[in-house]
Amino acid sequence: MVIELKGIFAPEMQGYLDLLQATNRSTENYLYTFHSLDKYLVKNNITEKVLSEELLTDWLASRNIVGKTKNCEICRIRIFARYLKAFKIPAFEPDLCREESTYKAYTFSDEEMSRIFEVADSGKANYTDTESGKIFPVVLRILYGCGLRITEALTLKWKDVDLENGILMITQAKYNKQRRVPIHSSLLDVLCQYKQCRTLRFPVEEYLFTNHERTNAPYDYQTFGYWFLKVLSKGKIDNPHENPFERRISTHALRHNFTFRSFQKAVAQGRALEETAPYLAAYLGHETFFGTEKYLTTDYTMYTDSQERVAEAIQSVFPEVIFE
Repeated sequence: MVIELKGIFAPEMQGYLDLLQATNRSTENYLYTFHSLDKYLVKNNITEKVLSEELLTDWLASRNIVGKTKNCEICRIRIFARYLKAFKIPAFEPDLCREESTYKAYTFSDEEMSRIFEVADSGKANYTDTESGKIFPVVLRILYGCGLRITEALTLKWKDVDLENGILMITQAKYNKQRRVPIHSSLLDVLCQYKQCRTLRFPVEEYLFTNHERTNAPYDYQTFGYWFLKVLSKGKIDNPHENPFERRISTHALRHNFTFRSFQKAVAQGRALEETAPYLAAYLGHETFFGTEKYLTTDYTMYTDSQERVAEAIQSVFPEVIFE
């Protein structure tokens, strides 16, 4: 489908699209954004070649889209605004808005985590006495104690584990970003014991969690995820799944759990979220704190007081932008 741009910025929009094409970059998303803004300009008879704050605020307010999509639109407009400025055309660069999400991260209670570890260590989630029954409880403790993504944990290599200084080097992370993650002394003891046992059986093992029974590659996240669901079931932790596409408690809940617990600890030690946020985002491997914020929205009612503190603290870090 050919989209014809007709508004006051049509020549500049087309010029920018041509520039993207010339550098072999996709124009689809920009064309989508430009088409929306162009229709708004034509509909409202905008004839002055000024991309003002008021104009962009009104246009964004007319968009019936979720916060994440709106921020994508804003990012494109910010770049386009800089393009216009290069031609001495006045253009405002709007700020990103705070994303709203209906998703509530699940945070395990201390009692639930005790049941999870008891089931994991007892082997009740395993049909047979397999190697995974000894490996997965260690993976579980890394997810719980370090807040790693499941794929980051399963692809850890021994060369990336500094047991002397208590550091994990995460090299296969999202966005191709590397980071160093400190290990708590209790988890460090577990890893030292685990390595001692593994070295006796597999002296030249590359990965921490190699599946020697099948592939000699790391266990895949689906296998661990299936085991974790069985642990939840055996531990009598409710995990309803009423609709086919409904989001259930998964291994990622352990990452949410780590984030929220870290916030609670910071509050207990008298540190404001503004001080903790940059370090927490970097620790988790998020590009910005926007990715961390949704982890601090829990559905667990026992944390009502902390939840109110989260909301108050986040409001001071990211004042909400009202497009009205």
